Amino acid sequence: MKYLIKVLSRLTGFDGARIRKWQERYSMLRPERGTNGYWYYGNEDYIVLQNMKRLLEKGEKLQSVVSLGREYLLGMMGAEDFTETEMSLIKRIGSNDFTSIEKDFDEQYAAMNFASFVRGPILRAVVLTGSAWEAGLLSVAEEHAFSRWLFTYIYGKTSELGIPAEPVWLVCVVPGDPHELGALMHYALLISRKVPAKYAGTLSMEHIIDELKRNSYRNLSLSMVMPQTPEKIETIRSRILEKSGVQKVLIGGRGYRSSMSTDENDGPPQYCEPPVLNKRRKNALEEIKKNL
Repeated sequence: MKYLIKVLSRLTGFDGARIRKWQERYSMLRPERGTNGYWYYGNEDYIVLQNMKRLLEKGEKLQSVVSLGREYLLGMMGAEDFTETEMSLIKRIGSNDFTSIEKDFDEQYAAMNFASFVRGPILRAVVLTGSAWEAGLLSVAEEHAFSRWLFTYIYGKTSELGIPAEPVWLVCVVPGDPHELGALMHYALLISRKVPAKYAGTLSMEHIIDELKRNSYRNLSLSMVMPQTPEKIETIRSRILEKSGVQKVLIGGRGYRSSMSTDENDGPPQYCEPPVLNKRRKNALEEIKKNL
């Protein structure tokens, strides 16, 4: 995932000038300059800033924090911030034990209706996976493997409810955003309400417009995880409305909420704020402080 500095600022709470200053002075961040001349920051830069923020809020001095180095900040752990049940699921995700996870999900599904199942256990698992990745408890590969498995599981359960022959509601991901689980969960909820919907996932703008023009859709839902500027969001909405003739373009998701937030205290949800370091890194921190 790549972030412009204004998006990274909104996600972390650090203003853009401060991020640029730290980038130049301490070499803590490693953005890449695009062909358009803008700097693009990656997931690791986001994690570094989040962990710097955590330490600064605990009272650490900036010089002490930056002296830890980029690799140390990337490796901060937060196992004690998770419950025993959450850690059990995280460990099973890390070991690809999807068979036991499926068994647990099926048991929970049997005790509730489908909409409650999606909004409850499934949503909690999605949020937990992201939190565990941010805390360093899951690798990118482990998080991706579980997300792919969970996608198949959700789609399978949704298909059991019946696939409508003539959908009037198209569900996609905002063009350029690779995260499909939010869109799929929205589709699943529409199907559970017997709304004739079709899931299309990740499509380019041109292919979304083409699909809308080819069929009798009335509504389009777009899911967003990667934040965009409000201007970019409105451009996407306006272009689709103009070119496709669809009645409504509905945009939602965590990225949309964070993009449209105007209250500085109403930022994106921070799913995990682990304050505890693992033993090896905690000892390293003490050694570094002794040498300051």
